[in-house]
Amino acid sequence: MAKKKSLEMTLVTCRTISQGAAREGEKMGYDYQRACGVCYMDYEDMKLLDILPGDCVSVKSPHGEVVLRVERSKDEPHKGILVVPLGPWANKIVDPETHSTGMPSLKGIPVIVEPTFESNVPSIKELISALKS
Repeated sequence: MAKKKSLEMTLVTCRTISQGAAREGEKMGYDYQRACGVCYMDYEDMKLLDILPGDCVSVKSPHGEVVLRVERSKDEPHKGILVVPLGPWANKIVDPETHSTGMPSLKGIPVIVEPTFESNVPSIKELISALKS
């Protein structure tokens, strides 16, 4: 059996135009999930993991894990940097500690990214349900 491919990367969260527009609409809806349940990767990193745009990856940090849909970054090159729009999906993998500032660290978080057989990003309802259990 072949070893599962994985890649150590650095998480950087961001705001995007599509995330901002979707945030003003229905946050429980598909548009918001499509805008925020995504990660942007350098094409060279995608090749290392043998993944294509639209595939899903598991992103693990010391603070949690989430499945995200992959898109090729339009801001290449940024090898080793995983860019995720702010939202409930990013919140699963950022450090909740604020160090008395009121704001968690949203950049420079070490993560492990690996292809997953899951074909769907969890909905916001599924993320909330997981918090309840």
